[in-house]
Amino acid sequence: MILCQNCTTRNPLNREFCWKCGAKLLVASGPAAGDVGIPVMEEHVLERISAIEYGLGMLTKRVDGLMDTIERVAASNFIDHTMIETLTDTLEEAGIDLSRLEEEWRKRIDTRVLETQEVDRLVNRVSRIMKAYRGKDRSQFGQWIEKAHDLLLTGELRKSVRFLKRAIDHDPYNLELGLLIAEVYFQTAAYQSALVCLSRVLTAKPDNFEATFLAGLIEQRKGKLRSAQAQFERAVGLKKDSSAAHATLGSLLANAGNKKQALKHLSTALKLKPSASVHYLLGALYYNSGQHKRAIQHLTQATEMDPNYGEAFYQLGLLCLQMKWLRKARECFKTAQSLNPHEKRYRKRVPSFSGEATGPDQLNRLIREELRLVQYGSSSGLKRK
Repeated sequence: MILCQNCTTRNPLNREFCWKCGAKLLVASGPAAGDVGIPVMEEHVLERISAIEYGLGMLTKRVDGLMDTIERVAASNFIDHTMIETLTDTLEEAGIDLSRLEEEWRKRIDTRVLETQEVDRLVNRVSRIMKAYRGKDRSQFGQWIEKAHDLLLTGELRKSVRFLKRAIDHDPYNLELGLLIAEVYFQTAAYQSALVCLSRVLTAKPDNFEATFLAGLIEQRKGKLRSAQAQFERAVGLKKDSSAAHATLGSLLANAGNKKQALKHLSTALKLKPSASVHYLLGALYYNSGQHKRAIQHLTQATEMDPNYGEAFYQLGLLCLQMKWLRKARECFKTAQSLNPHEKRYRKRVPSFSGEATGPDQLNRLIREELRLVQYGSSSGLKRK
């Protein structure tokens, strides 16, 4: 005999379903009692079987639901793909060039992903600011931060400063807020105000990498190169794996004529994180050292990593012109002018690697990635490059 796991009714061994409740019969081993050959199912065995059966039932429902979802998504994708194919075919028949469609589509996806990441980072920073609040009027403080947050999301940095200033005056020892407002000041070129906020942060936390590095960037843009170098050296010491800190220090040393140390830091930056801008600066360094072929190698790598790097194409063109590679030079100049049609230097053929061409703005992208700066508008201190 076998007991039903559902109603405990006895059934013959040859039955598959219980004669009383219709449940599927499962054989379980257990201690024998009473008549010889009649197994006794203990209550805990029945409970376990019921739990397993319930779990399997729920899993089956979830799998069925997942399969339905997959089928709906597949059908939707099929319809969308068919629509896109029809649209592209129609546009091509109308004589519209779609050769760069996929490239532009991928760029737009990357842009949307970056925008989403920026929003998430800003939300996390606002959360840390509110967590660090130690004042008595959290409601009012939260309103200022919320207004500043909304303005930062739309790129209105200068307008956001008004609310950030009220918040920092209300909670002057909120270091998270101090660092945020310093970044906004930096990006709007209000360097002195940024330094005031950073000095407060560094007084409380002298080993704060972001504040140290940002202070160096501000000193560099104010022309105080010795002070900037000291801050960059401290930043490198605080975070040895910072590609941006090594690259910025290397760039500064190169412009100061210390080529040996500049090469060391730029090479380290490149090992830590391959970057078109670092390749570009290494190209400038090798050019000024008379090693033109090495300079061309790095500039070529810069253009391969970033096909929109107009300055790298232009400088590569000038070098190719010096090497009498006229065809290659024309191609580079043409690409540079198409990428930056309003750049006057490209028409005048300014000598290779002028001060403007190797200035601090060449590393803007790397710096943004390192510091994870909040939204930046067209008026920011860090122009898009």
